[in-house]
This record gives sequence, structure tokens and C-alpha cells, in this order.
Amino acid sequence: MGLAGALAVVEAAPAIHAEVAALELSDPVTLTRVDARNPTVAVDRRSGTVYLAWAQEMPGTDPEAKEGEQRDDPEVQALLARSDDGGRHFGAPVVVNTPQDQVVSHTVSPTRVAIGPKGEVYVLYQHRDVDYKPGGWPHGRNVFRLAVSRDGGHHFAAPVDVASQALESAPNSVGMLNLFVAPEGGLYVSFLDFREQLGYFLEHQEAPPWNQTPPIQLRVARSRDGGKSFEASRLVSKPTCACCGTQMAQGVDGPLYVTTRGAWKELKGSVDEVRDLFISTSRDEGMSWSKAVKIHNDRFKISGCPDVSSGLAVDAHGRLHAAWYTGTESHPGVFYARSDDQGQTFSKPITLLNDEWVPYGDVKLALDGEGNAWVAFEDRRGEEDRIQIARISPHGEVTFSASWPGTAPDITALAETALVSWGAQASEGHMAKHMAGGAIKVRLVRLGQGVGQ
Repeated sequence: MGLAGALAVVEAAPAIHAEVAALELSDPVTLTRVDARNPTVAVDRRSGTVYLAWAQEMPGTDPEAKEGEQRDDPEVQALLARSDDGGRHFGAPVVVNTPQDQVVSHTVSPTRVAIGPKGEVYVLYQHRDVDYKPGGWPHGRNVFRLAVSRDGGHHFAAPVDVASQALESAPNSVGMLNLFVAPEGGLYVSFLDFREQLGYFLEHQEAPPWNQTPPIQLRVARSRDGGKSFEASRLVSKPTCACCGTQMAQGVDGPLYVTTRGAWKELKGSVDEVRDLFISTSRDEGMSWSKAVKIHNDRFKISGCPDVSSGLAVDAHGRLHAAWYTGTESHPGVFYARSDDQGQTFSKPITLLNDEWVPYGDVKLALDGEGNAWVAFEDRRGEEDRIQIARISPHGEVTFSASWPGTAPDITALAETALVSWGAQASEGHMAKHMAGGAIKVRLVRLGQGVGQ
């Protein structure tokens, strides 16, 4: 069986209809059983076509590895598959990247798909330039590449670079990518930029002392021609957390928003930085950005990086919705809040998951046409990682689905239904899920009856 045939397998498992869950779950559909990473999902709202993108390890790329051994450096491809029946079945995948690319994928920097207003299919992926070693720089560098399809994902034009050294006019390495299409069609990429660390190394020929590490920057790049080219990125804020996801959102005729976690030394007597979620606003299509504003004063401090993403979206009335994880001692868990004044202030957070101990977890958010917020989040308190869905109505009413085993969820809304993608990784542990491959699956979630196959 060839690659396309191996990845087009559809597998159904028993449906879950828990009496305590107001949200019903369809049978899951399995796109690939092994070696897949970090799926993302998007829908063409004109046609209802669903697109799923992911990174896939290719079989036989390390012939020296024995059966059961971990391959050191497997070849990875960026793939895209489409569904014409609302996510119930998917066709054979298409390879998006060029053969020369060394694709890398993490939960906070996945292969990302987005849909333009005329049905354009955009896929953004991360390429690792391992040969980049100026002055003995040991890490290589990451470059983002965007591929565009104008025939429904069947064929892709040659990818273009985003935030490359040539575009930025400065040595840089990037990560934590996010792809966003504005209502009027503008294309944006938000990311974290490590140019100051690289610049320090090139100047001093050594890494900086731990207490003098230059700040990581949050930046945004824009394409004005549908992804054919990108402008040099603009600085949004610094310093930021070094390895948390970035998200963007915009409503019709409204401001542009971007979010990630900060890195503030706010607690006296503590060497750990506060990693609260913040939001910045642009009213000139990303050319300039407001000062960062905290979504909520969690005072979440940590000496490392949680490596998680948050959710952000704007509804038809211009209200800004946010969902996130926080790990403070007093209220660790997953929370949701809304802003009715364009991100200046946010409502009191609604608790979606709370316990005395809640490990780091990814959170994603999507809005349907009625203004309901659908939040997919990880619950990692038990022996296996699990995923759960919460639906928050415009009036603040919350309903939940049953949870199921999985990790790294992504979510999009289809009318009054949500479609969730996730990974069923074979490897265990929080860090393992960022790199290891496994199966990827999708399922429908809806309030009420009739979501079965």
C-alpha cells in the first residue's frame, strides 16, 4: 500500500453518549494510525469543506534503526487532506512541502491550515535549517514557509518564506507559529523571534549568562497579496515566554488582536517569571501595536516554559473571546473570559477545569455563527492525557462533553457543530507529545442529538 492509501484509512470506534454530558460526540475518524504529529483543522464557510493539516514521519527514512528503536532524525512531511461531508470522511492527503525541506512540528508550532475568503487554502509549516551555523552557532535556525492552493487543496504553488533573514534584514530564528486570515482577506503570521539571542551569540561567540539572556520577541508578519509574498515583520511586544503558542483574531471592521504569554518579573523575592497571558491590539493592519494588556492577573510563575497554546476569537458582534490554562497555586486549571470593549478589559473568568493540581494543557477556541464559544482542552491529571470540550453560550451557560483519551486538540466550528482534531500519541509524557508521532483523529461535537455517522 502506498503513502496515500495508508493515510486515507477511516476507522470508526463506538460513539460516546455520557448521561452527564450535554454535548454529544460522534464516532471518531482515524486519518493515520502511526507517526503523525499535531493536526490542525479549518473549514471553508462558503462550501463547508473541511481541511486537516499535519506533519507525518515517512516510513523507511532511517534504515539503520532496528525495530522498536526511536529514529534519530526521521524525514517529516507537511500533509493536507480534505473532507467534503463535514469531516466524516477524508480523501488521500497531499504533500505540501518541497523535498528539500526539513519539516519540524510541535504542539505550539504545528503545521497550520487556514482558509481565505475565496476558498484559498493556506498551509504554514516550519522548516529547520540545520546547516545554519554562523560563528559556530550550534542550533541551526527555523524558517516558516507558506504554501497556497487555489484549487481546493489538490495542488500547491511553491512555498514562500515568512520572516526569513533576507526579509528581516537581521539574523534570526523563529518559532511558535500561527496563521490567521482576516475577514477582509489579509493574511497574517504571528510568531516568537529569537534574533536577540542569536545576535548576542554572533557578537560574543558564546551563549549569554542565564541571568542576561536577551528577550524573546512577539512579532507579526503580513501578506497583502494572498500569500505570494510577505512584508518584514513588526515587533508587538517583549519579553515573552520562550515557548508558548501565539494566536490572532479579528472581527469585521474591528481591530486586530494577538496574544501569547509574557515573561514579567513581578513577584518580589522570586527568580521565577510571571507567564500570564496578554493581548495587544493593532488598528492599522498590524503596522503598530498597543501596549500588552493582561487578559487576567493570574500571577502564574514558573522557572521554565509550559509549552501550551491558548484560544482567541472574535464573534459577529465584535466581542473578543479567550480561553487559556493557568497554573497558579490558588486556582490552577482552564478558564474562559470575554471582552466587550475591544480587549481593554475582560469579564470574570469562567472555570472550565479546576483542581488542587492541574498539569499544563493545550487550549483551543472556535466560535460558531450564533456566538457560542467552543473550547477544546487537555486534562492531564490522570495516567493518560484526555481531551474535553466545553460550549459557552453568549449568556455564559456552559455545557460539557465527556472526555476521551488524546492530546494536542484543535477545533473549528461548523454552523452549530464543532469539529475537533487531536493526536493519539504512542509516547507518554508532556514533552514526548511535542515530538513523538502517533495516530490522528477527528470527531464532531454538537449540543443535542444526531451527530452519529
